Amino acid sequence: MINRFQNYETTQAYTDSEQLPRGGYICRITGARIEETQYGQRVKIAFDIDDGPYKGYYQNKYDANQNEDKKWPGVYSLGVPKDDGTEQDNWTKRRFKTFTNALEDSNAGYHFDWDETKFKGKRIGLVFNYREYEFNGRNGMTPNPAKVVAVEAIVNNHYKVPEDRLLNGSKAAPAQSSGIDGFVNIPNKSVEEEIPF
Repeated sequence: MINRFQNYETTQAYTDSEQLPRGGYICRITGARIEETQYGQRVKIAFDIDDGPYKGYYQNKYDANQNEDKKWPGVYSLGVPKDDGTEQDNWTKRRFKTFTNALEDSNAGYHFDWDETKFKGKRIGLVFNYREYEFNGRNGMTPNPAKVVAVEAIVNNHYKVPEDRLLNGSKAAPAQSSGIDGFVNIPNKSVEEEIPF
């Protein structure tokens, strides 16, 4: 006979959770903070889906997570330019300005003033592809907020979904898209770079 373990009745079983489909979503920022990393300063921006059938997607994932050290799963990482004149820094500046323009365009009366704490509560458009990950010997694909657009671009279906990113650096087949081309995406350095808001 199998030995009965404690808390059997309240232990949550593993289930297949619904993955966020590729595409564009209207999101609301739930918090932001500056972090120092080996690559320089980054703004870690926590968000959740704010509209449509996937509204509250990341809150639901967070609530369902039974781990003691759970972290908020909806995070967009934005590099802060170093102003060192390199090609990489120029790319970082363009990506940063794309974010701040989209934030201003999505929130009437808001003007970016270098205070990341004021991001909280603002709406933004995020376009998701999938990114391959490896963790503890397991591989999988996870939704990835690949680029930022104004909310209006999401409403008008005027965006392109970037190709999925694979661990070996290659790209997957192009995802379905609509509208105009977006900017080049460089994947985040680490899947574990998440923050608990």
